[in-house]
Amino acid sequence: MFTYRFRELSVALARKSQVREALARELHLHPEQIFNLEVERFALDSRRKGEPHWSYNVIFETERPLKVSGNNARGLVAATRERESLESTPFAHSVPMASHVSVVGAGPAGLWASLHLLRRGFKVDLYEQGKPVEERFRDIRRFFADRIFNEHSNVLFGEGGAGAFSDGKLNTRSRNLFSETVLKDMVEFGIDESVVTFAKPHIGTDRLVLMLRKIRAEIARLGGNIHFYSALEDIEIKDGKVAAIKIHDASGSNWTPCEALVLATGHSARNIYELLQARGVSLESKAFAMGVRVEHPQSLINLRQLGKGVDTRLTGAAEYFLATPTLNKTSSAYSFCMCPGGVLVPCASEPGTLATNGMSYSRRNGQTANGAIVVPVEASQTLFGGLDFQRKIEADAFNVGGKNYAAPAQSIKAFLAHHADKKLQKSTYPCGLVPCNMWDWLDKKICQSLAEGFMNFDRKIPGFVEQGLIVAPETRTSSPLRITRNNETLESVNTQGLFVLGEGAGYSGGIVTSAADGVRLALYAKISR
Repeated sequence: MFTYRFRELSVALARKSQVREALARELHLHPEQIFNLEVERFALDSRRKGEPHWSYNVIFETERPLKVSGNNARGLVAATRERESLESTPFAHSVPMASHVSVVGAGPAGLWASLHLLRRGFKVDLYEQGKPVEERFRDIRRFFADRIFNEHSNVLFGEGGAGAFSDGKLNTRSRNLFSETVLKDMVEFGIDESVVTFAKPHIGTDRLVLMLRKIRAEIARLGGNIHFYSALEDIEIKDGKVAAIKIHDASGSNWTPCEALVLATGHSARNIYELLQARGVSLESKAFAMGVRVEHPQSLINLRQLGKGVDTRLTGAAEYFLATPTLNKTSSAYSFCMCPGGVLVPCASEPGTLATNGMSYSRRNGQTANGAIVVPVEASQTLFGGLDFQRKIEADAFNVGGKNYAAPAQSIKAFLAHHADKKLQKSTYPCGLVPCNMWDWLDKKICQSLAEGFMNFDRKIPGFVEQGLIVAPETRTSSPLRITRNNETLESVNTQGLFVLGEGAGYSGGIVTSAADGVRLALYAKISR
């Protein structure tokens, strides 16, 4: 047999399942002459407006050699099926770790670290300050109705972390063995197998909730202990080593011995940064981004991105990815976490503050698209300067919104004219909107960069300004702090036995990369005694 790879194989929208037939036509073969066909990656190619199609990268075999040059063989190259394995990864099984591990945080990083450590033979106790995802879901619904904020069970905190109530995208800039393992795990837990091969996979909150319950059951089956309603209150460090942790739960606050502590608390658990700084753990400020959420009719985004007359039942709702330099190239504005057919949600981690986020369900069939449009913020000269900046904007937004989680809002058109709207267009935000002029309270440099960005985006997506609504603020793109670690061990640079993962550590962004951090830690670890 001869093995080949074909890149960018074009398949018509309505013939998504006919990859073998499309490849046979391209190579002038009969479909039965193609063996062991495997899809490696596929994506929607919408570069030609009005004529989108599926683009596939595939690997396959034939009994006879094929000519790999010439017009009839564009995209065809000789290949092998040799693949790396996790076990061949540098630093595999190289990091000594106590056989009993305490993991704090049941977001993607904490869950995957727990799962794979258990599979490697470690004993694991997983502590989560919030609730199981189904109870958390009810708390969030209740909050939308009564506006009574629960500090431990909300859009940011609880089983699944912030990713459980987000768009559920599984994008990662570069896939590797760790991220591929995460995606394959997801298939094991009931997610459609296309997440492994689709270039921009998406799950949606509804399916994420079901998957999380299966992961919880598997962790329990492997002997792991999950402690909900259990918050990390303190860490005892002796001679530069983790010695014990203090957990607050229903019985009160109790110390327990701990030699291996995995922190996977997410970038919104600000009290953890303050605790670590007080205990002498090394931290540093880092750059991040802030801005606003914008909503548009999904029909506008479909038209501008896909073209007229395209059946979105075949393509799915259209997305956008926008970026532009601003302020004489000293700044920029760009889209982040765009949610086709999604809804806006309030996301706060502290009383008296307000931030916004977007989420969507698996079908992405809502009438509105939303996305964050954000501006880079440089690393602060002081350790907590960036965090204080976030808090100030979130507190100002809470006050402008009337102190009941209604969000400040303004049409993009009115924003560019520096005045509040008399009447706002309909929004998916569940707690109400308050018309305002963003320039009166939002950071001026952010506003200036956003204004220039909006005008540039309107050239790419006509109607972006005229039909756009701003709902503010978007402050939680990433952490303004990093818990400094050794990237060969994932251990704190100055605290032995403290392993830091995920977005809260400042080394990943999103569901897949955070979960991949957990897989990586488990692979690197070896039981020391």
